[in-house]
Amino acid sequence: MKARLTTGTLLDRESYPDGRKEALKLWVVLARCFNSFAQNEAHHLKAFDLTPPQFGVLETLAHLGPMKMCEIGMKLLMSGANVTGVVDRLEKKGLVRRALEAEDRRMFRIHLTEEGGKLIAKFFPIHAGRIEAFTSVLTSKEKRVLTDLLKKLGRAQRHEAEPERVQA
Repeated sequence: MKARLTTGTLLDRESYPDGRKEALKLWVVLARCFNSFAQNEAHHLKAFDLTPPQFGVLETLAHLGPMKMCEIGMKLLMSGANVTGVVDRLEKKGLVRRALEAEDRRMFRIHLTEEGGKLIAKFFPIHAGRIEAFTSVLTSKEKRVLTDLLKKLGRAQRHEAEPERVQA
């Protein structure tokens, strides 16, 4: 049986209520903005043989100190399995080390190694400078307002119920 292909548009954006059009436009603009910056940063991370999740773990440990894997996952919005894989790869590179917790020997705390600390100390100022340049088109006040609005959106999403399931 040969599947028939569509010949035109399937959905009509213009028929959506104004509030829905605005929300969808915001979503697209946010996604494109983030993807633009993330792709650029991923390119720069390659020079340091790092992936964005690896950089996220190193940056988190550099700013917050040694952490349990579950804490890293919560900070970076990563699943436990993802954190484990990222930490495994960073450990193979000699950039982090697992250390058993003194009070609970079933738990590990992840520490930067000296080499990991040197790498993040070298790369982070470059990263921060690119973020500063990227956001320089906004005034200080605009940055604060945008930050507050995005936090508001993020907090609202955390409190929402289960997403609707679509039947195929």
